[in-house]
Amino acid sequence: MTDSPPLPPLGNAPFTPVEVIGYSVEGDDGPAGEVDAHSEEVGPDHLVVNTGGTLFNKRVLLPCWAVTHVDRTGGVLHVPHTRDLIRDAPPFDRDMRVTDPGYRSRIDAHYGNGPA
Repeated sequence: MTDSPPLPPLGNAPFTPVEVIGYSVEGDDGPAGEVDAHSEEVGPDHLVVNTGGTLFNKRVLLPCWAVTHVDRTGGVLHVPHTRDLIRDAPPFDRDMRVTDPGYRSRIDAHYGNGPA
């Protein structure tokens, strides 16, 4: 991975998951999905991204710290990762996020371990 700009600490993203529902998620190489309404359920540090179209509704978690720019006018979140990396993240699992304490850590590790 390449060096990235400093990221906001957990819980201090410049947005709340609820206010970015419906925003597009844009990776380094193009669109990766859209912020899903399930983002309301996961707390302040992660977003649920629907990476599929109409037929495929794969949902993945995206840490808020991974967002480097919010385009509020265009409704786009920019993430310094490829869309394949985002789409290949472990699937969002409603039960696992509550019952498995390491689940979010694995999600964060998928994107490069998170902020220091």
